[in-house]
Amino acid sequence: MNIKYLSIIFSVVGIIILYFLSTLSQPVLIDINKIPEYEGQQVIIEGIVTEYYTTGYGSQIITIENKNSTTTVFVEEKTEVEYGDKIQATGEVQKYGDGWEVVVKNLRFISIIEKWHNISIPLSQLAKNPTKYENLNVNVTGVIDSVYDKYFILADQNETHSILVFYKSSDDITFFPGQKANVIAKFYYDAENLRFKLIMENEAHSIFTYSR
Repeated sequence: MNIKYLSIIFSVVGIIILYFLSTLSQPVLIDINKIPEYEGQQVIIEGIVTEYYTTGYGSQIITIENKNSTTTVFVEEKTEVEYGDKIQATGEVQKYGDGWEVVVKNLRFISIIEKWHNISIPLSQLAKNPTKYENLNVNVTGVIDSVYDKYFILADQNETHSILVFYKSSDDITFFPGQKANVIAKFYYDAENLRFKLIMENEAHSIFTYSR
């Protein structure tokens, strides 16, 4: 066979082999519960932020949850994540103490897929999985059932589920029974009174009302 054609064939085969090897080295999206199977490998994971804090060295430790499984994401820089955000992280799986973590070495390998205030959660979902959302920012829509001095009761359309919504009485806002309300607040468990409630805590929280 002509050497010219052999050279072309070998070049094409080489490119195909390199492409195949590159696909093998690309991180894959995995479920959090599969992390132990990928020790030392680069992976992509997704989940809801349930906890985070910044260390004295400026790095950040984020706990995420997905499908009732949780893991730690260690980021060497501070991110802009908030409780309830859905994020995607690409990093190396490492054993840490008795658990596992995904180490992200650059901010460009962690992204916020959806901000917590854009994720609308039905009251029925909060009722079925309260511990999943405890201490998280949530976005809930319902109908105001009853109004009191510092809180009102928010119910779903069928009035099968309801929750107390606490707001600052100093706010110049008037609520009326029958109004539809979009509440962006923090979901808490009140251990003293054995109940869950929504609390307005900071500037990111808000209540928007409109006619049904």
